[in-house]
Amino acid sequence: MTKLHYSQHKILFIHENFPAQFGGFADWLTAKGWDVKYATAKTDVGAVKFDVVNFKAHRGVTAGQHHYLTGYEKAIINAQAFARMAVDLSKQGYRPDIIVAHSGWGVGSFAKDVWPGSKYVPYFEWYYSWPPKDRSRHDLPSDFLDGRAKARVRNSPMWLDFSSADAAICPTKYQAEQFPLFIRDMISVMPDGVDTDLHCPGSRDEELLSRIGIPRDARVLTYLARGMEPTRGFPEMMEAVAKLQQRGNDFHTIIVGSERVAYGRKLESGSWKQRMIEDLDLDLSRVHFTGLVSRKDMISIFQSSDVHLYLTVPFVLSWSMLEAMSCGCLLVASDTDPVREFLKHGDNALLVDMNNTEELVSMLEHALSEGEALKVLRHNARDFASREFDAKSIAYPRKMKFLEQVISS
Repeated sequence: MTKLHYSQHKILFIHENFPAQFGGFADWLTAKGWDVKYATAKTDVGAVKFDVVNFKAHRGVTAGQHHYLTGYEKAIINAQAFARMAVDLSKQGYRPDIIVAHSGWGVGSFAKDVWPGSKYVPYFEWYYSWPPKDRSRHDLPSDFLDGRAKARVRNSPMWLDFSSADAAICPTKYQAEQFPLFIRDMISVMPDGVDTDLHCPGSRDEELLSRIGIPRDARVLTYLARGMEPTRGFPEMMEAVAKLQQRGNDFHTIIVGSERVAYGRKLESGSWKQRMIEDLDLDLSRVHFTGLVSRKDMISIFQSSDVHLYLTVPFVLSWSMLEAMSCGCLLVASDTDPVREFLKHGDNALLVDMNNTEELVSMLEHALSEGEALKVLRHNARDFASREFDAKSIAYPRKMKFLEQVISS
């Protein structure tokens, strides 16, 4: 039997968002000759080199139902929305060789029912357990049985995907290890990859810093997360900044992110930003909240950073940490399992217990004052990123080879 050449392969990516984890890879595969489609609920995705198709949920979740089931029903509605669009594609003669879908939101759960002959590969990110690994010290105590039962139901959309999967991928070893053993056997660890040509060391951007409100030659501490939340150590970061300011340090802090909670506990009223500003003695003239920024400005902020602080509870690793490594940042990061998979204390970063405020303050003070002597950590972080998870030379070719093997198996 003649083996198919990769240029003949048809691949369908499914994700609620765009470009998310699949956009860069989809673009790269298109350049390699693959026939690529990307199904998403997001509209107005801009100009791309591959075909984008949209699906839309026909309704929201049912009011008043059991609270365990809200997320599950939302996933089923998403699955149905995709399936309706997919049936139309099928009637037009489209049949993918392989389908890769972000698991947990339900979007790909019925893909194999529309195309039984296609290979299906869910992209797993996180398996919920109890007690939760991703709990922060700010989370409220909760009932053991209730929490355990709710976590089990929360995983149910992934069980649906597992039931029709031909293989599965997960971006880090730590995240893959959260899944039960008999599922883990199906999961291959495939890093998303970072464009290390784009995310690279560079000179300090004085124009951008001036626009943010930072004086020329001031030392800069940077922090970046999607939201301002305990899961990503936002309260701990703010406490450390306040203590450092009180010790007379003349640094400025750039905080990138939305005033919302993306992961973890929400406050009953107000935001974590408001609470920390009210509770702490801060010189706000030296704390700069930028909101979300463009990728260009994010890279410039990394390149202008004297010290970049990355904090997280044991959870899904942020893309931003790997991008900061690629930009050659001097990283101070939380000493947790997902971080230790990529960072080694004293080699390419400084690791610290983020719940020990004094330890965190001392480490930041050391990094800010001894930055020139710690240049080797920046170099090693950049070298590790280029060598281990560069998208175009390592992550994407490896993933393409894996998908070819799934198709031909």
